[in-house]
Amino acid sequence: MNNSRLIVLGGACGIVGTLSFFAASIIPMHDTLTYALAMSWPLLCVIFFFSLAQYINLERQGPANQLAFVFSSLAFALVAAMISIQLAVKIGIEEFIASTPQSEELLKLIRRSARLVDLGLDVAWDIFFGTALIFLSAALFKHSRFGTWWAVPTGLFGLVLIVLNVSTFPWPPDTRGLFDIGPVIALFFVALSVRLILLGMKMRRPEAEKGSSQEEMMADKVG
Repeated sequence: MNNSRLIVLGGACGIVGTLSFFAASIIPMHDTLTYALAMSWPLLCVIFFFSLAQYINLERQGPANQLAFVFSSLAFALVAAMISIQLAVKIGIEEFIASTPQSEELLKLIRRSARLVDLGLDVAWDIFFGTALIFLSAALFKHSRFGTWWAVPTGLFGLVLIVLNVSTFPWPPDTRGLFDIGPVIALFFVALSVRLILLGMKMRRPEAEKGSSQEEMMADKVG
């Protein structure tokens, strides 16, 4: 796969992955489909971050870009574990309640307690992802195709994400009178994914022109 196709694919993965997570969170559907859609989010977003890192490397190679990819991969591994645990507890407890309705209150108490496990993982994900955003901000800052306009909000989002979630640990910020910045960051990354697709499409033109020139040179030699 050439560079331009990888960049376009990565941008598309960022959009599809984010939309899949929103669909799994909002739309009622079968548990299996909900799980598949939710898990596609971290899987596709790792591809997005890899493609973004590759594009940045074409102009500026450095430790900030590499660390952004490492921390984002670890973050999405944590969120994948969180999703699996969260849905497994939900589905399992609901089945237990259906089969033993006399124990419903006890099982609901167990479910509320078990939620602390995925809440703890959720904060770990926020810390690792926020750190990834801070490193990504440093990588984008002096890049000719991104620069300050993309770097500053990326870094601010990372910092706010960490501060909000650590300050209310283990509870989500929106349950403690603060706000959930997650949806805003998701929309920002959809915009960044679109930007990556457009940059990848621009890369295709020189590659296509280069390929045509090489074909013409070969034709002249044959002639």
